[in-house]
Amino acid sequence: MRPASVLVVGGGVVGLACAHYLGRAGLKVTVLERDRLGSGASRGNAGEVCPDLVEPLGAPGVAVRALTGMVKPASPLWINPVPSIQLVRFLARLGLRSTARHYGAGAASLAALAEDTFELFEELEALGVDGGAEKDGFLFAYPSYEDAAHGLAGFRRLGAPVGGLLRGPALSEREPALGPAAHAGFLVERQWSLDPGQFVDTLAERLRRDGAELVEGARVTGVREDGRGVQVRTSAGTYGADAVVIAAGVWSREVCRSLGVRIDLAPGKGYSFSVLAEPLPRRLVHLGSAKAVLTPLGKRVRVAGTMEFDRDPDRFRQGRVDAIVTAARPYLPGADWDRREQEWMGPRPMTPDGLPLIGPLPGRPRILLATGHNMLGLMLAPATGRLVTGLVTGEGGGELAARFTPMRR
Repeated sequence: MRPASVLVVGGGVVGLACAHYLGRAGLKVTVLERDRLGSGASRGNAGEVCPDLVEPLGAPGVAVRALTGMVKPASPLWINPVPSIQLVRFLARLGLRSTARHYGAGAASLAALAEDTFELFEELEALGVDGGAEKDGFLFAYPSYEDAAHGLAGFRRLGAPVGGLLRGPALSEREPALGPAAHAGFLVERQWSLDPGQFVDTLAERLRRDGAELVEGARVTGVREDGRGVQVRTSAGTYGADAVVIAAGVWSREVCRSLGVRIDLAPGKGYSFSVLAEPLPRRLVHLGSAKAVLTPLGKRVRVAGTMEFDRDPDRFRQGRVDAIVTAARPYLPGADWDRREQEWMGPRPMTPDGLPLIGPLPGRPRILLATGHNMLGLMLAPATGRLVTGLVTGEGGGELAARFTPMRR
């Protein structure tokens, strides 16, 4: 029987996108958010919408870089040297999946999910869900010609719409804000950047206008099924519906644990901050070797980067911000690096194979997962919302969803 009502656990960008498409399909939707809408990993990221560049974290060689990062706290990929057993288990599985075969299959699955991304965002723009998207592509900048050539070759293998190598005056003409540390680079066309906070806020407003109930401060303490549907207990009361979508990011682990189900997620924490700069970059800039991203937002530049594996998803480490500053400073000399604002950390829900967990829990067709989007949550949110809606209503998505089944091995 087609459900008439659904609870969405998690008011981040993925949960809100699921709520949007479920509501458009005619279901009564209630969103339950543990903190405030868009908290977690949704607001402070770099705002990338780049379906031509999707790839899993577990590229060949990532395990070696991870081990190196354990002893170098300033490394772009850092692991707490005193991890939990759960994190050790996760990292071991990440290492096993960091092969060329797994990487290629994962990249193909992500590309299939992201195929209609630009069209979906344009449909949302027409409904007033507006992140102020800039659609002029990304610039990748490197400290040497050899590094840039290596990066360009990798994107060409992905089939990305890349231009030729730029160096010297050609690179400066493309991006006058870059400093002398940037010796070479290239442009990836068509990709978008947007303000993730603005996108979340306008999506939430669209949901309210469409009649969805959005409940903040509703920390989930348990989920149970009965003959009439699903009950979700929260700190703000108990809610019932015909179906539940768990889209609570890394905190989906605890929600599933209340059902006796263990899912393989780890918090991969990213950091960002904003600085004034003169001039501002013309478009989003990837600092390839520095593993940082510069996103112009209004009068400031958001500087985002790092991947930190730590058992505590809420702990903010100032040293990670300092490491980003050290790496990025030579590339943007016009920034006021000592007057940083909006320092932020978000725990991105990482999976060992780099693919999200989308679909029903085993033996529980009324309880679905939509989490584990790694560093691609903003970009894949609309596609995930559409896919989840097809699964909840029984009206499509099964073949694609099979690639992302939560209990895959």
